Amino acid sequence: MKNQAASLWPILTLASLLIVGAGSLHAAPTSEQWQQLNSAQIKQHILPRYQALQQTSAELEMRSKALCLAPDAEHLQQTRRAFHNTMSAWQGIQHVQFGPIEKLMRNFSMQFWPDKKNLIGKQLNSLLRAQDPETLQPDYFHRASIGVKGLPAVERLLFSSDEVTDFKGNSYKCQLNSAIASYIAANASATVREWQDFSDSIYNAGDPDSYYDDHQEAAVDMMKSLVEPVEVIRDLKILRPLGGSKAEGKERKIRAKRTESWRSERSLQNIRLNVAALHHLYSGTKSFNVKQLLANQGATQLANAIEQHFVILDQQLQAVPSPLIQQLGQGTSAEQLQQVSDELKELHQKLSTAMQPLNIQLGFNSRDGD
Repeated sequence: MKNQAASLWPILTLASLLIVGAGSLHAAPTSEQWQQLNSAQIKQHILPRYQALQQTSAELEMRSKALCLAPDAEHLQQTRRAFHNTMSAWQGIQHVQFGPIEKLMRNFSMQFWPDKKNLIGKQLNSLLRAQDPETLQPDYFHRASIGVKGLPAVERLLFSSDEVTDFKGNSYKCQLNSAIASYIAANASATVREWQDFSDSIYNAGDPDSYYDDHQEAAVDMMKSLVEPVEVIRDLKILRPLGGSKAEGKERKIRAKRTESWRSERSLQNIRLNVAALHHLYSGTKSFNVKQLLANQGATQLANAIEQHFVILDQQLQAVPSPLIQQLGQGTSAEQLQQVSDELKELHQKLSTAMQPLNIQLGFNSRDGD
């Protein structure tokens, strides 16, 4: 009996250690914590950014109309600046792919990219050749292809050349640009308006009229908006134009025109804005944020490591020369972007790991199968 007890001692000791260890772990976040986090992210991150998109797109609509009335170099520059402001606002909220932005495929209508088959170019050229007045009507854009009614279409029209003459005489090209800008502005306004109601559904998660069964379920969409876009930035905005990760001993097959928004020379700016937006979603909402929630769950070291990745990414991106359309084939720009890609991979891994102490299952990735 004594020998039997002695043989069981290591097992009993291990069991007691596991019980003590389990007792020291933090419980999953409470419903109240999820409610607090969701509320902070809506009020301090999502709504202000959609409102910025609404304001900048209204400016783009106004400037586009003014360009047709006074088609000169100054009005063209003003319209281009309005485009840049609108695209910047969109890049700052592009990562949120749930809620009203999904309605009627507004996300793809706002920006269809990557355009691997040059759908935008083909369809815009078809419209410009036909010059059908009916295609300038608001009703047309409700049924039109996503290739001709978003920011990439406006970019092609405004930045395809520096010829102001293309916009003179209230040309069809100028009117088409104005009509697309109006559709973008209407989309942005509708999204803001509908988010007011949708936010109530999140605030009141668990109520019979809510879209969500509980506050944690609502938080899953928030967490997807933080984790999944990291892969999008890395795979589509960096590695795709680089021709993938560089294999040892092989030359890169760089395709600079695969970068996002290359015509307006803002590809790198888009990436910087994307990373900054994710950083804000992670730790920038002051009343409560994901970093604080992780620390509350006893994952302070992981929370700080994720924060440091965001800091390093900002430093790396600031060091990359712009515009990428000119720089990718020269100097060390490609290698610098490869370093950014590697850092994004590390960030994605740590963010995915962070879902464990938060007891979050992200489930289906909308990008699976791309």
